[in-house]
Amino acid sequence: MKSIWMRLALALMAISASGILISTILSIKEMDYHFSLYVSDVNQQHQQDLLDILQNEYQRGQEWSDRTLLKLESASRVLGLQISLFDNERRLIRTFGKTISSAFSSKEDMIPIIDQGSTVGYIDIQYDNSNAMSLEEHFQIAHTNAMQWTMLALLLLVCIASIFIAKRIAKPIVNLSDAAQAVSKGDLSVRVSLPQGKDELTGLVQSFNNLVQNLQRQDELRKRLTSDIAHELRTPLNTLLAQTEGMLDGIWEASPEHLEATRSEVLRLIRIVSDLDQVIQAEAGEMNISRDEINLSEVAENIVDSMTAAFQQQGIQLSSRVITDGWVVGDKQRMAQVVSNLITNSLKHTSQGGEVIVSVERRARTVEVKIMDNGTGISPADLPFVFERFYRGDRSRSREKGGSGLGLTIVKGIVEAHQGNITIESVVGKGTSITLTFPAIENIY
Repeated sequence: MKSIWMRLALALMAISASGILISTILSIKEMDYHFSLYVSDVNQQHQQDLLDILQNEYQRGQEWSDRTLLKLESASRVLGLQISLFDNERRLIRTFGKTISSAFSSKEDMIPIIDQGSTVGYIDIQYDNSNAMSLEEHFQIAHTNAMQWTMLALLLLVCIASIFIAKRIAKPIVNLSDAAQAVSKGDLSVRVSLPQGKDELTGLVQSFNNLVQNLQRQDELRKRLTSDIAHELRTPLNTLLAQTEGMLDGIWEASPEHLEATRSEVLRLIRIVSDLDQVIQAEAGEMNISRDEINLSEVAENIVDSMTAAFQQQGIQLSSRVITDGWVVGDKQRMAQVVSNLITNSLKHTSQGGEVIVSVERRARTVEVKIMDNGTGISPADLPFVFERFYRGDRSRSREKGGSGLGLTIVKGIVEAHQGNITIESVVGKGTSITLTFPAIENIY
């Protein structure tokens, strides 16, 4: 099987060779045509010059003198012509130059010599066709040889340039093919170097590298997800096993306190499974969402009022800034869940004396909800992954403070189920701002 660069090179060679061949043939044909015109023009000029000489000489003496005959003799030798002079009755006076042909031209082809409107003689010119043809052939051969050598040189140059250009163009494609084979075998670390210039191939290589990078990231997250699920379930299960075995062995008394500890671990497992179920529903687009007209400003204010006491216990200020009513179509309980989860996250990551602000504002065709805090913030390395399942930037963070790692994943799923958008901005040590954007109801302002 021929490689792509070879097929491309052959195609370039074929196109270029066809162009060179056609140009060469047209050039030879054009040169032959113009050379024939040149020979014809030279012959006509010779005839006109001889006529002028004869007319001038006849006007001097009203006859063909020896001086006239000498001039014709000289002209015939210089021009290599056979010149025959006739009187006005077409009787031969004399023939000059070497004999080219024993026969003269027909009467109609003889050239008349006119003096003052009267024909005083005729002249017949025989051209040395053998010499003229030899000159023409010599010129044609020289021109044809020059064109052929030029054509061969151009073909050689085209072959070299075609191979170079084809390899240069095909190199990114070959690299992409090799990289794709490596990816199919599981090597997600492969990358293709970007070709020079900004063209479609550069965009294709860039898209491929981004695709492989995303696949690599998803593979890492998948492995991390499996590990995190096992870790999240292992701890409460081990705790339940230890508590149950302790009760069976009589080490622990089945007191209400111990049973409550066991119940809390069961509730924790239920919460993890419930969160996972919500994540699966959100990602599959199967989350049950009602379609009611709700005011996000009212939802946000109710959540802030209900959570203010918890914030006061931690010494953190929670406030709302409702600029305008924010009417949208959606599920009131799900929207309350979103706002509550985000405010709870801010509570966990804001130190005593901090502040959390919830704002709602109606813009042109959207309703914008913002939850802003001046807490610990999120590092730039962790920011792109905060919506991934079980993702925790600080792996050492306790579950009481960090949760199961599914809250933001559920939030994103609910927001997208409402045709909304969620963005997050954060600076370490200065705080985090999360913006929710939903389509507004047009007929309610």
